[in-house]
Amino acid sequence: MYNDPIVEKYINTIKASCKEIRTFFQGDPLKIPASSLPCCIISRVATQSGFLDSANDEHNMTLHITVVTDIRSELSTEENVSKIAPGVAKLYDIIEGRNADYTLKDSSILKIIRTNQPIDLAHNLRTDLHTQTRVDYGTTMRNRNPAEWSIEATVEVVSNFIQLR
Repeated sequence: MYNDPIVEKYINTIKASCKEIRTFFQGDPLKIPASSLPCCIISRVATQSGFLDSANDEHNMTLHITVVTDIRSELSTEENVSKIAPGVAKLYDIIEGRNADYTLKDSSILKIIRTNQPIDLAHNLRTDLHTQTRVDYGTTMRNRNPAEWSIEATVEVVSNFIQLR
């Protein structure tokens, strides 16, 4: 099985600061056991490669960092309007949890990605800060597996590196 070294660097960077994630996957699994949640899936979406100068190529790789959480522990049997949407709270906290002063928590995926811009300086691997990092909470419950109670969000980043041709 192929393990992409760039994706592996991102996994190791997230692992170092986000202890909430139980399992990491390279590529998008179709079915995830509940015992593996919350999990993080890092998938390559697209790569652009072009000439930088007479000796080097520049590569821009779009990555999706998807976090899937199990919401069963957060559901309530109370018929109360304040209990309608607590299932997303853990997901929000892992992706972009904030402190009281609105700053991102050190353990949030968004903070980890935005503050660890150089991923591997020895190999010129960086998160491209000129590209807006996008978080998408549009994936709905049970989209991946109708029998599971999970919800997910995706952080889209662009990884950039320069390589000798």
